[in-house]
Amino acid sequence: AKQNERLRELLDLQAKREDFVFESARVTGRSTDNWASTLTISKGTSAGVEAGDCVVTSTGVLVGVVSEVGSHTATVSTVIDTSMEMGGIITRTNSAGVLEGDFALMKEGRLKLSYLPDGAQLVAGDEVLTSGKGDVYPSGLVVGQVEGVFSDASGMNRYAVVAPEVALDTLVEVFVIKDFDIVE
Repeated sequence: AKQNERLRELLDLQAKREDFVFESARVTGRSTDNWASTLTISKGTSAGVEAGDCVVTSTGVLVGVVSEVGSHTATVSTVIDTSMEMGGIITRTNSAGVLEGDFALMKEGRLKLSYLPDGAQLVAGDEVLTSGKGDVYPSGLVVGQVEGVFSDASGMNRYAVVAPEVALDTLVEVFVIKDFDIVE
């Protein structure tokens, strides 16, 4: 019943995002150390999965990015992993920044939205999506919500702490976006 529900959600996502080519995969393992946040999935190069492909849930929430690929498995660096770096945008204000993993925040299951513009007015609860800038990752994938805005130690730069929308520890099935149309 749960698998049927996930597949129905995927059909809904495919109808909304016809520009995506999906490959379904099962989560077969999770990182157990304190230095990384990765998942192992059941598909690899034999299914057309490549390093750099985005991985999402059946509802289109960003899980992470494929970092290593074998013939039948792949490693996914999750949204909170320290290697994560991609463009992010706040839906309410259209303020853009860089989503990046942070070692201290990873332990709390959070990530950072850095390089915010000076005038950016963010509030807790603002939704964060992928921006698609640079044409490496698709735009419009839900990442999470702003929990708060802070200044770094120098007081010069502001950043937002983002709580990911995905529940990484309970994921069973994910979908790899093998191809997407670049939308300007």
